[in-house]
Order: sequence, then structure tokens, then C-alpha cells
Amino acid sequence: MARDWGSGNAIAGMDARQLRDQARHLDRDLDLATNALNVLVQNTVGSGIDVLSAPRRPGEAINRELAQQLDDLWDAWWDRPEVTFTHDYGACQQLLARSLFRDGEFFYQDLVGPISFLEHGTDVPYSIEMIEADLCPLDFNDPSRGILQGVERNAWGRAVAYHLYKQHPGDPLARTLDTKRVSAEYLHHVANLTRLHQVRGLSVFASAMSRFEDVKDYEESERIAAKVAAALTFQIKKGDGTLYQADASLGGVAVMEQGRTVRELQMAPGMIFDDLLPGESIETLASNRPNPNAAPWRKEQLRAAAGGIGVSYSSLSLDYNGTYSAQRQELVEKWGSYLMLAEQFIARVVRPQRQRFVEACLLSGRLRLPKGWTRRDLAASTYVRPVMPWIDPLKEANARGEAEDRGWVSPQQNTLQYGNNPNEVLRQREDWAEQTRDLPPPAASIDPATRAQFRASVVRNQLRSDN
Repeated sequence: MARDWGSGNAIAGMDARQLRDQARHLDRDLDLATNALNVLVQNTVGSGIDVLSAPRRPGEAINRELAQQLDDLWDAWWDRPEVTFTHDYGACQQLLARSLFRDGEFFYQDLVGPISFLEHGTDVPYSIEMIEADLCPLDFNDPSRGILQGVERNAWGRAVAYHLYKQHPGDPLARTLDTKRVSAEYLHHVANLTRLHQVRGLSVFASAMSRFEDVKDYEESERIAAKVAAALTFQIKKGDGTLYQADASLGGVAVMEQGRTVRELQMAPGMIFDDLLPGESIETLASNRPNPNAAPWRKEQLRAAAGGIGVSYSSLSLDYNGTYSAQRQELVEKWGSYLMLAEQFIARVVRPQRQRFVEACLLSGRLRLPKGWTRRDLAASTYVRPVMPWIDPLKEANARGEAEDRGWVSPQQNTLQYGNNPNEVLRQREDWAEQTRDLPPPAASIDPATRAQFRASVVRNQLRSDN
């Protein structure tokens, strides 16, 4: 029986590289693995976790003027946040999240202020550099310097620096494997850690890797068998064997039928066999494909793999059969996992980058810190995560409207649940009211109390229909 006798670092040192390479192989060649990563990325960062400025001192209201200035600078920075000018901030988050789930870890570097040969994408002198896990060697260990798997740590185990290859070791243009030391003050390591004191991360596919490989091999075998079975084959069942003898003039290879060489019958739609010899009949070679047990076997394998990866079975298999209650229960249970991943991503990636951004705004003079304020006050923000999708929009909308009418949630919270900026929604509503001020009110407009009564009656009818 296999047992993990070593530390988390010992296990990661043995498995991380192999798991990372195999996970990339699955992402590239297996559609199920690609879909699993797509689901994780979609529900963790979506099109990009947005940041709404909410600068305020403790116990005070939001400074709307500062919030607007920050939002304008942030919107411009969003388009060119990284050093290559290739990705906007939403795409950066998607790539980083995908690397975290597939590879188990990634690195990024903060670049603030004037830096040789670097052009920042906006007037705010702050850019990020995204770095793959391959550039930090897993086999670089130096106990005398506190270096383990490329990470230099102090006596308490905190990372103080990282040692990176100057060029990607898998790049065809790489000419050297020299390393450089980069301080942890600017280089950040985000890893999928499953054990205490673990330094390097492991892919989310770690526990389901063998199952995915089995599904991949089995499906390939079934596809080949089905293709062979699709090549329909017939055979002629002979009558009396004494009627046939070998043709000596052909070296005994051809078979003679009553003095004639075996003929070839060409298949054609609607053809009639009218030249069969006495005692002959036509029959097909039986095929057991497609295998009726293949789909149930695949279903159970994917159900087990979904739990190991952290996605719902319906999303992984694209099998959405079931009642509304069953589908919603699955979504609600799994959405808690997605929220946990999103909060971790915000805490380890988005919030630190936002704080560096605000710091760069101050250092460059694009913003001024009001008297008595701290940088933490200025960086206060609301982070908008992906919202839970709706299975039945009418039921969900009625439930949220009822909660708002009862005072259990604020309109701002409900607006955020739609993935919208409450300030922008309010501005657009005020703008629309101004444009339609001189128009007569619509005949269908009703007051909030009447709307609440109507919603309650709709909910009661829905509950009766469900029962």
C-alpha cells in the first residue's frame, strides 16, 4: 500500500513537474480536461474580477470625487496592465487562474516606476509581468542559503526571494539555464497548496489524473471499434464443400466453384443477388459496437472526477438532465467552492495588484492623498466576482426582489449580484429619468407595494405548480 511518508515538499518535488506536464497534455489533447479548466476559470474570475473604488476613512462615507478619479485611471490601466501589451486585465486574470488550476502555481512580478527598457502601458507607472512555473526550477536546492525548490526562505519559512531562469528552459531560443535572484517584495508566488509548509503547488488534476487518462484511452478504443464496425462486411455462406476445389493453374491460391473462379460481388444500394450458387446465402458479420455500456461507464467516471477537480458533474459532462430542484441544489453546493476559489484569487492576486496600482498613482502624482488619509483608506474597494447563473430567472428574480422589499438585502447588493456597478446603474437610471421627464408615465407603472403583492402571488403560484 502506497503511503505519503515524506513532507509536502518531498511529494511536490517528486510529482509536481510530471503532473504539470501531464495536465498540460490533457488540456491540449482532451476536450474534457479543457472544459474542466474552462468551468473553473469561468466561475472563478469570469471575464475578469472588476474593482469598484470605494475610498473612505473608517466610519465615514465614500469620497465620490476620489472614487471617480480612481475609476477613470483604473479603466485606462485595465486595457494595458502587463509588459507585453498583449492582454487586458481580464485576460490576464483568466491566464493566471488557468495556470493556477492546470499547473498548480504561477508567478507575477510588480514593476513600479521607471525601469530600464520598460514602457508602461498608461500614465500610471505600474505594470505586471506574468511568469510560468517552469522558470522557477524545482530541482534547485541549496540548504546553506535556505533555498528549497527554487524558493529562498528565512528561518521561519517565509519566502524572501525566488531564483528564476533568465530564459524559459523549454524555449527553442533558450541558450542558457543561468538563474537570477528576485526579491519576494516584488515577485509573488501563487500556488495550489494542500499541505502545511508546502512550497510548490500541485495541479487540481492530481487526484483525477489516472481517471482522465482511463477515460481518454477508453473513448479512443471505442471510437476505433465503432469505425471498424461501421465498415459493414458481408460473407457468402457456402453450401456443399465438395462442389469447390483449388485451381492448380493459379497455384492453388484461387478457389474454384464448379469449374469457375471465385467472383467478387460489388455492393450497391438496393442491389439484388441473382447469381448465388446452389446452397449459398448472404449474411453480415455481427458487430457489438457501439457498446451500450460505454455511456454509463463514462458517466460514472466523470461524476467521480468532477468531485476531485472541484467542478460540478453537469458542467463537466454537459449533461443537464434532472429536475429544477436537483440542478439548483447541485449549483448551490458547487457555487460555494467557486466562491472560495474566487475569494482566494482576490486575496492573493487582485487585491495586492490593486494596492500597488494605488501606490503607483500616488507616486506618479496622478492622485493626491487627502490630509489624514492612509493608502489603505484610498485603496478601499469592492471586488465584483462572477455571479451565480440562474436556472429559472423568474423564480430567482422574484426571490431577490422579495428579499429587497423585506429589507434583508440592499439594492446595491442585488445590483452586484447581477454583476453590475451600482453607481453606474444609478447614473444610467438618473440619465434615463432626465431624458423621459417630459414624457407621460407608462400605463403599466405600479407602486412598490403593489409590485410586492404581485410578486408574492406569483411565488405562491410557482410553489403550487412545483408541488
